[in-house]
Amino acid sequence: NDFWGKVHFWPSLICMNVIFLPMFLQGMLGMHRRWYDGGQGWNVSGEHIWGLTGFQWNTPISIAAWVMGLAQIPFIINFFHSIWKGRKVENDNPWDATTLEWTAPSPPGHGNFIKAPVAYRGPYEYSVPRRGRDYTMQNEPIEASELTTAHPTREPVLRA
Repeated sequence: NDFWGKVHFWPSLICMNVIFLPMFLQGMLGMHRRWYDGGQGWNVSGEHIWGLTGFQWNTPISIAAWVMGLAQIPFIINFFHSIWKGRKVENDNPWDATTLEWTAPSPPGHGNFIKAPVAYRGPYEYSVPRRGRDYTMQNEPIEASELTTAHPTREPVLRA
């Protein structure tokens, strides 16, 4: 569900930045990573050298962490909504991906593939000249029109 995805994404993104940017700044000011009060070195460098303290940032960091935890509730709602009422895919490769893992049936059976797939080309064959589709699956045999097309080779470089 697109709505629940956005309700989950935006608070998570904002809270992630509110949590970790102040933590980064505290670390740059010298606060130790795993000490809640930063230790004596933090007091010296943060207050006397820099003229700043990062303790006031701990409370907003904690609040943002709790809000981010609550922001995961829409994800859980979306997860179960997708399982129970989500739109089912029409075929085994809904995104028209070109790699071999999309040749397996969905859900995959024992051993994943009905027969062992054969790769005739690389995984990213897009916009091949004289092809009907904009992409070519790895397991599609090479057509005669593709054999007449000049392919770049490293042979002249290797002979030099």
